Amino acid sequence: MNGMNGKKRTFSELRHTILIALLPGQQTTNQVSIITEINWRTVEAHLTFLIGKGLVTEVLKSEYVRIFRLTDAGQQHANGLVQQRQETGAGMEKIEKEKMVDA
Repeated sequence: MNGMNGKKRTFSELRHTILIALLPGQQTTNQVSIITEINWRTVEAHLTFLIGKGLVTEVLKSEYVRIFRLTDAGQQHANGLVQQRQETGAGMEKIEKEKMVDA
């Protein structure tokens, strides 16, 4: 359904995923959609929101394609999200190990 065990993702989760997808560099709407497994129209709407928040900027707009990249603020925010996910993931691994020991 959406990569989250059949659970609908929140706007915040979708936007975080989009920001992280833009970390490697410039991407088209379609590239972001494919990488994140988020519907193209949904990506388009959230990119517009992220532009308004100053986290993403549009590099190129033509009749057929739009290309986006992170702003400096967006880069910092996305890096923070990655770090937070890594710390949360490490915490979850510890909990799983403790469960296995207790079993």
